[in-house]
This record gives sequence, structure tokens and C-alpha cells, in this order.
Amino acid sequence: MSDTNCPLCRKDRPARTFKTLYGSSVCSKCYYGFGNRRQLAFVLDWFLWYFVSYALGVTGTVMLLVIHAPDAAVTAFLVVGAYVAAPLAFFCKDGFGGHSPGRAICGVQVIDRDTHAPIGFRTSFKRNLIIYVPLMPILIALTLFKGHRVGDGWANTKVVWKKHAEHPVFTGRWACVSCQYDLRGNTTGVCPECGTPTAPAHRVAA
Repeated sequence: MSDTNCPLCRKDRPARTFKTLYGSSVCSKCYYGFGNRRQLAFVLDWFLWYFVSYALGVTGTVMLLVIHAPDAAVTAFLVVGAYVAAPLAFFCKDGFGGHSPGRAICGVQVIDRDTHAPIGFRTSFKRNLIIYVPLMPILIALTLFKGHRVGDGWANTKVVWKKHAEHPVFTGRWACVSCQYDLRGNTTGVCPECGTPTAPAHRVAA
């Protein structure tokens, strides 16, 4: 089978290995490379969140016991911390300019799907609220490789690979698969920059 040029890494790969990312065909190396970064970012965030939440919980409980706080106060602190404060912190984790600690380490970012601006805490909360549904993190982990995951729809968000953030695969604009020339408004069926035919498959979905 003939090779095909990957629009992200620009390397020739066997055509049978290409997979769909945000509606565009990319090689399996780029496809899994991006997906694995997203999964690793989530794992890093979860461990950091768990460690910090546990440390704060223990510290707060010890302080309340030291000052001889009523048992009801200790219980209330643990309940509010476990069921309100800790989840809220995790839901808002992507609000630091579209980054969580894990995403910053792994080189991915959450942006607004229309403006491409990094999201804030409010949108992060909206996007991640779905994680509170039982078993939803597993479903998300299994479906995020194609790009959009559950929660991106109503939050109007998408995750981008920062080093390719301006690439048509992530911006969603018409572009030539050979030279990435912007083809918005082009009706000739040919890239004016390099002469490559512009078939419908060359359009990158937003």
C-alpha cells in the first residue's frame, strides 16, 4: 500500500495506519502521541489532586483536634472537603490559561473552540463537571483520542497540542495537505501555492 504524507509530522506513513483526529486524517504516531499526552496529563493531575487533597485533609483535621474542636466540626470539615472543595478544585484545574499542572507538563492546552483563546476557571468547571458521573472518566479515557470528548460540547472547548496549535488540524480551517496554505474561499479545487488538488477530505473539521 502506498504511503501518505501526515499533515502534522509531514512524514510519509503507510496509508492504512492513518486515523481521524478532529476530522482530519493523521498518522497513528501523531494520533496516539497526542492522545497519550492527554491521558498522561489526566493521570498526573489526578495524583497531584489526590496528594494535595489528602495532605490538606489530614492537616486540617489535626489542627481541629489540637484546638479541641467539636466532633461535629471535624465531621463537617471532612464532608465539605471531600464532597465540595476537593471536586471543585479538580473541576477547575484547567483554568490556569487552559492549563492544569499535568497539561502544562505534557504540552497540551484547553481552548475555546470558536475564539481559540485559553479557557478560564468557569469554563473549566463546566467542561469537567461530567467527570463526577460514575464511570464517566473511563468513557472519556476511551474516546478522547479522536479529539472532542464528553464535556467539550456544552463547554464549547477543545484540546490542542501546543506545538501544533496553529496547525489546520487544530484550528479547523481549510488548508492544503501538502503546504498548509490557507484555502478559505478557494473555489478552484487546486492550492494556489503548490498546485495540490484540494479534495473535500483535505478540509479539517473544527
